[in-house]
Amino acid sequence: MKLPQEFDLHALEIFVMTVELGGMSQCAGHLQVTQSAVSQTIAKLEGSIGTPLFDRSMRPLGLTTSGRTLFERAKRLIALARSSYDEVREGADLPLASLTVAMSFSLANQLTAAIMSGLGNRAERWNIRSGISLEHQGEFLARDIDMLITGSFNLEHRSNVELHPMLEESFVIAMPASYTRLIDFAADPIDLPFIRFSHLTGMGQQIERQIVRMKLGLPNVVEVESSHQQLALVAAGLGWTITSPVCLSATPALLSRTRLEPMPRGRFSRLVQVVARTGELGDLPGRTAQLCARELRETTFPSLIAEAPWLADQLVWHA
Repeated sequence: MKLPQEFDLHALEIFVMTVELGGMSQCAGHLQVTQSAVSQTIAKLEGSIGTPLFDRSMRPLGLTTSGRTLFERAKRLIALARSSYDEVREGADLPLASLTVAMSFSLANQLTAAIMSGLGNRAERWNIRSGISLEHQGEFLARDIDMLITGSFNLEHRSNVELHPMLEESFVIAMPASYTRLIDFAADPIDLPFIRFSHLTGMGQQIERQIVRMKLGLPNVVEVESSHQQLALVAAGLGWTITSPVCLSATPALLSRTRLEPMPRGRFSRLVQVVARTGELGDLPGRTAQLCARELRETTFPSLIAEAPWLADQLVWHA
């Protein structure tokens, strides 16, 4: 059987994108085309199949039974097509046309040079972004980002996402070096202001949930958006905080004025991993995870562990 001309990968990609982004106008905005162009492509695709894919009586737009079936199969077809495209280009020593990678500020400062040194030939053009991980997740879902390197990801349940763990790191306490009292949350609370990591960040939200579970009742006095701000305030003697080894390693100049301690109780951790859409980038996400884990393990963390050897036990490596 010869496939209809309208049933092609481009049309399937627009269909999948319309579903994932939540509508034709969102898809059009992402592709920078008119909504009419997207609507016409979908209509031709439906005409070639002979059945509606969307229930247009629903708001927001819903899928028909046929639409749900095609959506699941089209995702696999597109992933296979992209993987085949990448494999052929790799076999001919041809890089990807472009690649957008996003990381938190602390990870970007430490990993960008290593990624470009080790994998720079895998794409003709790289766009490496740094910022707040939760904002990056939205851009990833909108296909504005191809790959995430993050310690804050809560979309693991999605079927079209592949995860490549790098390390699991336990959260620790950071106080001014001048603070000499024993740390015991139950018997003797820390008599300094708590420096919060922004609730707009995944890490800040995770820390806040743990504070609530432990019933610490810490007043909201100061809230910041970067680990450098957070640890600079601690080093200046203006408060204490809960942070992670990755964040500590991004501010080595502040460590001499900081006292680090493991959590006296309520130990918790986060997973730092590489995230990509399933099958779209071949072996690149896995290789990125291995390269980044090696860079952190061999270059970034040794000086931090030399300052506080017990931190080695707060890290579990997965790559």
